[in-house]
Amino acid sequence: MKNDHETGDDRDNRRVFAWGASAAVLVFLGALAYFYAVDKRGEAPAAPAATQSAAQPAPAAPAAPATPAR
Repeated sequence: MKNDHETGDDRDNRRVFAWGASAAVLVFLGALAYFYAVDKRGEAPAAPAATQSAAQPAPAAPAAPATPAR
């Protein structure tokens, strides 16, 4: 027959297991939510950068061919 101390230990073990399992589930759900949020951050369409295209210099006109010396 179990004494009161052994019964209390079993109850404490179940309580610790329940708290540990609950904490593990919360951490797992938090990680899923974090990775879902990070993944969604990159799916927005990129805004057109008008300032970058205006800052690029236009290509130079080709140089005129040299006249042959006679």
